Amino acid sequence: MRYLARVLLFAFCLFCASLSAHAESWEKAISAVQEAADRYHEYAVEVGGTSWAGTMYNGYKYDEHRCAILGRMLDMQSSIQHIEEFDHPPMDTRSDPHDLLVFAISLRNWVAAARWAVDARDSERKNVWNLDCVGNFGIAKSLFLDSEQPNAEFEVTGAQLHVYGDIDAGFAKRFIEFLNSHPDLEEVTLGSAGGSVADAIVAGLAIRHRGLSTTIYGNCYSACPLVFLGGVRRVVWAAPYRLGFHQIYQGEGVPLPFDDDTYIALAGYAERMGADAELLLLWMYSAGPEEIYEPPVDDLCLARIATFVQRRCGIDLRP
Repeated sequence: MRYLARVLLFAFCLFCASLSAHAESWEKAISAVQEAADRYHEYAVEVGGTSWAGTMYNGYKYDEHRCAILGRMLDMQSSIQHIEEFDHPPMDTRSDPHDLLVFAISLRNWVAAARWAVDARDSERKNVWNLDCVGNFGIAKSLFLDSEQPNAEFEVTGAQLHVYGDIDAGFAKRFIEFLNSHPDLEEVTLGSAGGSVADAIVAGLAIRHRGLSTTIYGNCYSACPLVFLGGVRRVVWAAPYRLGFHQIYQGEGVPLPFDDDTYIALAGYAERMGADAELLLLWMYSAGPEEIYEPPVDDLCLARIATFVQRRCGIDLRP
């Protein structure tokens, strides 16, 4: 019989009372879920004869699990209970072996998300919650949390520079200094709610000057897509992360007139980056300062905003 089970209950509900407060309890829950994932995987391979579920499942449920975990850590339990529930397939002939493999992947991604959250700083947890959880997965937009460090932070993994957080005034200077001190970088991954248009354009130009690629690493809204445009290759993987656009504003959310010189400069920048400036501006005009327009992912290549969207489209901008 198939039934719904909360992921923390699935971890035998041994540690629920203190999960939000104690890393030790999280480690116990992580171990329990990892053991369950291993059992499901071993059984699925035994009865199905293969351990291959398909690359499309590599990140299956990771972001949803991460938001559920962050909700508990940030005392938002009531807002995430609905995403702690999932179908718990029986390990017998009633279940398809492929479905069991996928379920095992989901559990392993819960483990990966929990390990990230346990190791993350409180400001990192809040920034991810605000950008990638609030307004997604049925989590209300009103649950935004103040962060002690909202501005973008930089982290290097191999040849990748991860940029996550707000694009504040002064971002471009810090960003370029960081690039200069890491000459072996090949790719910039982005997750940001936006911020300074001027800083975003300067950062995008620096990326293009160095011949770097860009990839979406979290939701990329407002000024963030302007940084993304700097990439010689601009990648959107099959994930819930989206590019979002809205009107440029000043002070108290007052929108700039559409004939303002800022839009003219932005159009010139977009054309220089190989994008469709007219369509980009149309997307920006379509949403007020407090709104976000998220174009269909298929249209990102059409507008030459992205050069590759996994399983959707790809274009070559080389002359």
